[in-house]
Amino acid sequence: MKNVIEQILDEKNTSNIKIPGNNGEIFTFEQVALIHLEEASYTILHPIAKDVLPDDVLVFRIVYKEDEASLELEEDEEAIEECFDEYYRLLKKNKK
Repeated sequence: MKNVIEQILDEKNTSNIKIPGNNGEIFTFEQVALIHLEEASYTILHPIAKDVLPDDVLVFRIVYKEDEASLELEEDEEAIEECFDEYYRLLKKNKK
């Protein structure tokens, strides 16, 4: 079974992404997009939960340290805006 990062980076993956929380809780997401910018790679994930609106998404940065990759919730508004700018650019390009 692929780990979370391998699932996110796999363009053919259609399975939900399961991310373990700090208290052993498992959070389930649908991957909306994988965004590669010059300085980093990000994933836009939509939480799968009863009380979540369709437009609610989170942006995670893929962080590489030595031999390991992990996800960090992106909190920098400028980086989040850049991700969405690229996402909308890609959507527009794919509609042509």
